[in-house]
Amino acid sequence: MPEGPGLTVDEIFNVEQGVYLVEQTKALGWLNLIPGTSQEAYRKENGYNPDHPPLGRWWLGVHHHLTWWLAPPFDPEGYCVTACARTGSATAFALTVFLIGCLANSWSGRTTGVLTAISLVLMPRVYGHAHLASLETITNLTCTAAVLSVALCWNGPLPPTRRAAVLTGVLMGLALLTKIQAILIPVPVIAWAFWRWRTKAIVPLIVWGVTAYLVFFVSWPYLWFDPLQKTAEYLGRTTNRSTIQVWYWGQKYADKNVPWHYPIVMFGLTVPAVLQGLGLLGLFYRPKPSASHSEETEGGQQLTSNRALTNPQTSQITSVKPAVFGQAKSRDVLLSSCMLFPLVVFSLPGVAVYDGERLFLTCFPLWAMFVGRGWIVCWQWLSHRIPSQPTALAICSGLLLLAGSPLVTTSPCHLCYYNSIAKLIMIADGSDNRFEADYWGVGITRSLLQQLLKEVPMEASIAVTPTLHQFQADDYRRQSPLLRARGVKTIEYQPGPDAPNFTLVYRRLADLSEPWNSVNRIEIDRTTLRGGRILAFFFQTEE
Repeated sequence: MPEGPGLTVDEIFNVEQGVYLVEQTKALGWLNLIPGTSQEAYRKENGYNPDHPPLGRWWLGVHHHLTWWLAPPFDPEGYCVTACARTGSATAFALTVFLIGCLANSWSGRTTGVLTAISLVLMPRVYGHAHLASLETITNLTCTAAVLSVALCWNGPLPPTRRAAVLTGVLMGLALLTKIQAILIPVPVIAWAFWRWRTKAIVPLIVWGVTAYLVFFVSWPYLWFDPLQKTAEYLGRTTNRSTIQVWYWGQKYADKNVPWHYPIVMFGLTVPAVLQGLGLLGLFYRPKPSASHSEETEGGQQLTSNRALTNPQTSQITSVKPAVFGQAKSRDVLLSSCMLFPLVVFSLPGVAVYDGERLFLTCFPLWAMFVGRGWIVCWQWLSHRIPSQPTALAICSGLLLLAGSPLVTTSPCHLCYYNSIAKLIMIADGSDNRFEADYWGVGITRSLLQQLLKEVPMEASIAVTPTLHQFQADDYRRQSPLLRARGVKTIEYQPGPDAPNFTLVYRRLADLSEPWNSVNRIEIDRTTLRGGRILAFFFQTEE
């Protein structure tokens, strides 16, 4: 099989918890999450950990079991294999692509729908997370569904019905049940609803919010006993946690001291520049409606003639106050607000932010909605100014290939992608250390391990650095048939005379000390190299 990204720092926690949840659901039902009733499925130290809501990890656990059944792993050690659970993120990514493509098709036409779906696939960081057994891609699915359901069901001339509020509230509850990033959705939705309907929005918002919380509360039995304290503990974990170091603009910061512009810059530099430009076009301009897909109006109807606007006998549009911007533009306000609000929150002083784009990855699917529309705006502009339609088509095709090329050049280390603007900054600076190289360890790929094993004797010990938790080093061995077959041990790097002769390094610059964080000035052949940057390498010291 083609190689995937290296084992990342947090994957093993998600997989173990996902397997635990599925096994306990099979044995005792979902109620096993009630404190005091959990039974140990496999080993004592792997009891239930409520640091995240259960839905995302349960999703990974279900896919882990299904994949294990369909394609059993080769000689596994233990009861969970990270590669099996990675299929859960792949499925969630496919559903997210399908969701935004279908709604863009419904709102703006088939071509826009297809290009919107393609645009999300062409975002390397989003595509990279879809290859990992992490919660980010599943959170993207549930949060995007929660926002788009409101945009779809709440966009008439009148406030939404209670039925619509309940249906959208269920999806909002599922988003809350996946990861804490979902709590950023209500603020822009509430502001948008009051902007649309003033006090008439109060009742549907209450129904929506109560439904969402009930889904969240009922589906997480951990909260049932002492719900106030348990909820407070859950929310408090986002602030009462160990400090994570961040590498940004050539300096190391604590996560709460990162400059305010970090989220905005990371968002701007981790999406291909072509897609960023098209997204701005789609945000500020709307394509001219075609004959088959005319512009929508506030009442959910289409403007097919002026008679519908002037004759109150044939349309109720004139009986209500016209939309401030019309139905489509009102929907754009909601989508853009929900996309921008996380960036604003993570820009506030004292708010912890780290790991590049990971905490605000939910912005990317909504941005793809505008990128898809930007393709149409670009095509209409080119076809209007270039007489030869094949030439205009060739230009658009070239832009599409340019936007898609990073998926090939950075594979399988897509989380290390930076666009051409970032590369120009690093070239002008004369160093590639302006931005983090490999924050999660995806550079420790199969090919790098194969190079390593050509030089390492049987049953040797390999030091790994940096290690961010006590299980990380040994997990490389447990999850790699290559290392286990040679009896190789992977241990945490500790400098000193007893350190192993071989050291495996991935370039998380924020947690590396000299000389590792200046490795760009050292010639090393045994590396993972993407985009001209060294992501991971190994070396041997003299005995």
